[in-house]
Amino acid sequence: MDTLLNQLDENLKELYRKALDADAVLEQLQQQGHVKYQSIFPASAEFNVNSNRFIPYLSEAAEQVAAIRLSQQFNTATLARVVKQLQLLHKTLAEFRQVVIK
Repeated sequence: MDTLLNQLDENLKELYRKALDADAVLEQLQQQGHVKYQSIFPASAEFNVNSNRFIPYLSEAAEQVAAIRLSQQFNTATLARVVKQLQLLHKTLAEFRQVVIK
């Protein structure tokens, strides 16, 4: 269980820096009038939160990991959801970075 939690924590740490950087870029784009969307992920995505920034989505995933750590128990559905959230964040942040760099 500790190995799994450590891997989840490493993913969260890696995503945190990327999310902060992406949110800063989004803030600049919004100030320039280029941001015209309401949320990063559609309502049908794996997240309950709805935001036009990445950090709230990352926070939701981190809260679930913290709950798993506190209870020292998890069900397969919760773990699968957290893993899907992290994968979606990794993928979307990588795609965002590719678009912004161009």
